[in-house]
Amino acid sequence: MTSIDAETRKAGTIRRALNVLREATSATGKTQTRGVALALWNLRLWCPDEWLVSFWEAAGSDHEIGRSQGLHAAYNGIVRQIRSQGDQVQ
Repeated sequence: MTSIDAETRKAGTIRRALNVLREATSATGKTQTRGVALALWNLRLWCPDEWLVSFWEAAGSDHEIGRSQGLHAAYNGIVRQIRSQGDQVQ
């Protein structure tokens, strides 16, 4: 069910998008999927493009260790950017 309260909808959108990205950071293999792309698209209002692009590029890396490090670094950067705007994320 969708809330009519704008702040509640916003928080839910951010939380769901971050959950998708968090799952991608723990996956093995490339994670450039439609779900990740949609999550990044939804976060574009609250996070600079550089972090979103970094996550996407890391998700498609062929190097397993580099992909993991890149995904975690970009995910942490995205969370930090959202928190710096005063939004509550878990």
